[in-house]
Amino acid sequence: MSDSDDDWFNKDEDELVQNLQQHVKQQVAIETHEERIDFCSRADDYLKQLRVTEDTKSPSRFATADFAKALKMTPLEMFLYLMAAPRDLFQDQLTDSDSPKRVMQYVEVLTVLCQLELGGFDWQILSGFARQTVLLNHIKRFAVKLFAPPSKGQLDADSESLLRGIKCLLIRAHKLGVLQPSGYELIEHFKTLISRCQLPQLLNHPLCVEFSRELDVLPASTHVKNEIYPKLEQLLRAEAGDAVPAVASDDVAGYINYQRQLLCDDFVQPLRELVQRLRSKQNIDALVEQNLVWPHTQLNLNPEFAEAERNSLIFLDIRPSERQEKNELWKSNSAGRVEQQYLRNLKTGALLCFTSSYDFDNLILATVGMTEDKMIKQGFLSVEIAKQYNIGNIYGRPLIMFETPAFFEPYLRVHNYLSTCSADNFPMCRYIVEGQLDVRPPAYIGPDVQLMHNGKPFTAAKPPVETKLNDSQRAAFGAALCMEFSLIQGPSGTGKTHLSVELVKTLLQNAAQLGTGPIIVLTYTNDSLDKFLLKAAQHTSSILRFGFQSRMPQIEQFNVRTMSDDPMPPRIKHLWWLAKCEYREQFKRLQALHADFDGSESAHVTIQLELEQLHGVAEKLNTLRTIFQFYQARDKALLAMTTTCAARHNFLFRLLQSKCFIFEEAGEIAESHVLACLTPYTQHVILIGDHKQLQPHTGNYTQQGLQVSLFERLITHKFPASVLNVQYRMRTCIAELLVPIFYDELISDDSVRVYRNVSGMAANMYFVSHAQPEQQLNNMSFVNKHEAKELVKLAVSLKKERKNIVVLTPYNAQVEHIKALLRKAKIENILVTTVDSYQGLEANIVLLSLVRSNPAGQIGFLRQPNRVCVALSRARWALYMMGSMSTLEHGNPQLWGAIHSKLIAANAIGDAFPVATEHEEMMQQITT
Repeated sequence: MSDSDDDWFNKDEDELVQNLQQHVKQQVAIETHEERIDFCSRADDYLKQLRVTEDTKSPSRFATADFAKALKMTPLEMFLYLMAAPRDLFQDQLTDSDSPKRVMQYVEVLTVLCQLELGGFDWQILSGFARQTVLLNHIKRFAVKLFAPPSKGQLDADSESLLRGIKCLLIRAHKLGVLQPSGYELIEHFKTLISRCQLPQLLNHPLCVEFSRELDVLPASTHVKNEIYPKLEQLLRAEAGDAVPAVASDDVAGYINYQRQLLCDDFVQPLRELVQRLRSKQNIDALVEQNLVWPHTQLNLNPEFAEAERNSLIFLDIRPSERQEKNELWKSNSAGRVEQQYLRNLKTGALLCFTSSYDFDNLILATVGMTEDKMIKQGFLSVEIAKQYNIGNIYGRPLIMFETPAFFEPYLRVHNYLSTCSADNFPMCRYIVEGQLDVRPPAYIGPDVQLMHNGKPFTAAKPPVETKLNDSQRAAFGAALCMEFSLIQGPSGTGKTHLSVELVKTLLQNAAQLGTGPIIVLTYTNDSLDKFLLKAAQHTSSILRFGFQSRMPQIEQFNVRTMSDDPMPPRIKHLWWLAKCEYREQFKRLQALHADFDGSESAHVTIQLELEQLHGVAEKLNTLRTIFQFYQARDKALLAMTTTCAARHNFLFRLLQSKCFIFEEAGEIAESHVLACLTPYTQHVILIGDHKQLQPHTGNYTQQGLQVSLFERLITHKFPASVLNVQYRMRTCIAELLVPIFYDELISDDSVRVYRNVSGMAANMYFVSHAQPEQQLNNMSFVNKHEAKELVKLAVSLKKERKNIVVLTPYNAQVEHIKALLRKAKIENILVTTVDSYQGLEANIVLLSLVRSNPAGQIGFLRQPNRVCVALSRARWALYMMGSMSTLEHGNPQLWGAIHSKLIAANAIGDAFPVATEHEEMMQQITT
């Protein structure tokens, strides 16, 4: 092979497969005699390690010594050692006469591989377990020997290990939907033996109690992986289905299922409401006009898909009729540009819905794939069919298309993790599930362990004084190091990111002593991730950034895709080649079925089954990519990504055995997303955020479960939390507006007391109240043209401050209207955006348009204290607000009544902005 270790993974896949095929003709199997896998350090070592000699005489069974050797390896090494071998691990490995020792070894091997939870491979491993009749018979005999007379009712170490492995394999095989009737017979066999057992000492053993409880509910439940895909009957119901329980179960399995159900409900409910709206056939034109519904689309088989596997199998054609009429002209007209922009804006992983009529007699679900730009320019988008209901031939027929209201991929990733994860060794269970309030120290940091900070020793119980931290930050710093599960609440401008960087710096300085491995930092948004990394990069360059690629030059170097590959063990390359070949063969079978499709139900079912097989192989390839990333990440000091990205990388965290996780913006992160990041190896969790600001984004605002983050839930239930109380952002008059309405205490640092006054204004904070009515647009958003006009006039008058101004408003429609007025006034470089999108950011001068003005007191978002808190806490020097105070007070008297009182006391409310006279401005400048 000519490809070197630093470029082979990025080679053209056809070339890679061709080279490997030529190579493997001469070298058929990997040597299995070495004691451990040698992780080659030089590219030249690859061929030396991958010695392959055709040996038709070698037995198909692994020797017992092979299993013994594998069990001494790390789980990943075991996986590579056994799965890349020329023998089939799931074929002919046991006979009826095999010794208990071999059976125990074999079950232990399968259990270790199962617990890796390898996407794609877990199906292969567990279906391989489920179809082995000989193994299941051995387990039956073990069950009789353990629970039936003349058993002495003692569970020794070997029996306990075997029983725990059997439990793991049965439950995981059920969750993945691969357990055969013989497997369910084995479950009933265990249940019968346990019910007849008369050995209290055995029955009361914690493992037996747990096993019995889980077996009781197992056959009655269905496997739930991919249940997040909505079913047609769900969407056709006029009302929502069974409600999610109001309170989570206090056992781990029940708690996990509760979080999974919450996630399903949150995704499906807004989609169901949209389907009901479409079925009513009311205001459809408005949805079409907003490009929320596309009524004339089509699905087509790619005529070139046989050429190479990279080509998409199926394309969405967004306007087939226009293309047929205008052909190449379509690409240059204004309508074509609209379609192209829409297709470009669709994220990979989004879920599209198709139906042949607004009656929804049928439904097709398809996910968006990677699409070359030249295809998008022609109006084509690559899609993968996920589910079909009541429809056979889906190609070349008119279809109505729309995207699900909530972006699908994060829901899918987190849901499937919760569907298959084990309740055993659930991380931080005592706090997250059991609700205990006495917090232990991190297992790797004892209270008396001597740590170093900038070359000076200290202990976690007595944090160093020589830090750039104030008293509340220093107390939070010490608590974070003393508690294995730590919450830090930081109101706006109190230096949360500064503190988290200081914590990371300290942990990195002590990483060798503590054995932390890579520290994982997770944020809710990419912007905040880059903001954190800009500061962290001052202390280490050993950083790997995953997910959305940063375009900041200072951060770009850390993007995972731009890092050169480390030398890879040859067994990974062999598995990669095997999976590539498997994918290609599966793809060809699917191509042939599509080419010969006759529209019949049986042909459709066959295609769906083959498509599921293809998805399973694609999962294998994704798992192997994660293993490649493991070799890049294992020697890094810091890994950083958003929580959405992290839901895809739980397997990576388990391979790394990462101990420390730091969550920034924790108040915005849904509880289920936190769970999807943690692993049984997690020893230290630090959540930094502010539950008084934005809550987790949720598609279903009637479902309260997901709107409350884990961070907020624990604080509400009196979990110990550190609170930062000194703010460095806002002028004191703005900060005082927040206390005690949102925060009990907020001390202004001296640095904010010396801000200069805003040029041209007689006050630095003011609220203009009016009675001019709002307008609701077809897209259900709101504008207030009076507010927009007045705020643009204010921006025009503040000529000297233009570069310092940001305009905020709760509604997208108002954003667009203000932008249009600014363009008309020929004013550039003023950012206009929504309040929500400006969370975590700050501006020198904020112009705030609150929009709502109506006699009924309908104020929408502005009823929510969290959103109001964000809106009022973005400004540094000055905050100028417009709204109908009477409407706001009517909508939420307690919240807006308190704000109104504060404004009156500060003499900061009236019917016009206080523009400074020339004399007043001169006096202000002298005073400043």
